[in-house]
Amino acid sequence: MFKIAKNLVKTFEQTLSLSDQDRLDGFFQSIPPNLLESQIHSNTDMSTLSDVLSGLRVVYVDELQLQLESYFDFIVGIDDDPLPLMNNQHGYLYPDYNEIIRLLNIHAEQASPVKLNVWSAKGGTFRDEYMSLSAIPSDENQMEDINLSNDTPHHQLSSKIFSPLGFKVQWTPLIAATYTYHVLQLNIEGGPAHAAGLIPDEDYIIGSQDGLLATGGETLLQDLIRSRANHDLILYVYNKVVDCVRPVTVNIGPDGRLGCGVGYGFLHRIPTVRKQEDGNTSMHSNKGITNAPTAAIPVPTFDQPMSSETFVPGIAKPPPTSKSSKKHAVNISTMGDYFSEGKDQSPTPKPSTGDKDASIPPPPSKNTEETQ
Repeated sequence: MFKIAKNLVKTFEQTLSLSDQDRLDGFFQSIPPNLLESQIHSNTDMSTLSDVLSGLRVVYVDELQLQLESYFDFIVGIDDDPLPLMNNQHGYLYPDYNEIIRLLNIHAEQASPVKLNVWSAKGGTFRDEYMSLSAIPSDENQMEDINLSNDTPHHQLSSKIFSPLGFKVQWTPLIAATYTYHVLQLNIEGGPAHAAGLIPDEDYIIGSQDGLLATGGETLLQDLIRSRANHDLILYVYNKVVDCVRPVTVNIGPDGRLGCGVGYGFLHRIPTVRKQEDGNTSMHSNKGITNAPTAAIPVPTFDQPMSSETFVPGIAKPPPTSKSSKKHAVNISTMGDYFSEGKDQSPTPKPSTGDKDASIPPPPSKNTEETQ
């Protein structure tokens, strides 16, 4: 009896226990569990699982490399396998860059594309990117071309034979992608936010100069603004309508206020970028779907905050011609026909060719007139 009760309690505990995927923040559940397996098993604290998961964050992209997007993209796997990790001197997991280089060298030797498993901070979406690698001549094998990390010295890396990748990465916790501050409304007319051109509902503050917002926190932006009173502050702002990031210089006044309300947390993370059928990138917002350009364009400063009631006049067109004016319009080339209207249009009989005076009637005789 005791054994049956013990098995029943064990079964009940297994039913109530959460899986590793359920322990994750919903923002990261699009990542396949096998890519995070090594990091999940190394974490013994269930409450901080989402805080310790990390990936290779793309921090720089060459202008010719369009497959990845800096700041938002995290490489979490290679060829559907987890990133090779190792423990650093402090006991924390860290990428094994030598193993990563070895994997890329294999693809370069075989002239086969490498499959990068990428997680995006825009909506927490997951995708695969295929990148072609080509081998470079041995005399051009320069270690300074390696752009895998800003933290690992080049002399500690294995030699590589693949051509430059065109991007740089940095080992970063995935939770850092959620450190965003959503601009909700402008509170002060002519205030710093209004003068800098921040757009309510569309803009997200994702960073600042010198990385002062890198650690996140609900009150961090407020504390930063107060500390920069009477100074200029450069904020990096993402706009969900045009899908680009722009630097904004804000002149903080003596009161240490930004002049706008912001939201922070799960409901104020960057939304998903949707793809239309024609391949154009678009964003959905409260104002409808707006096509976004493929290249990032600067957003101009507005005297008034942009809203759905803003009217942009187009090119003025002449008023349409009324029906009455069209009815009485007369063509000059047909003026003769206009005056000939109603006349007999039958042809005049032609005179006989033998009688030259047949067309001229004879005058009445004088005797006849006198007789009458």
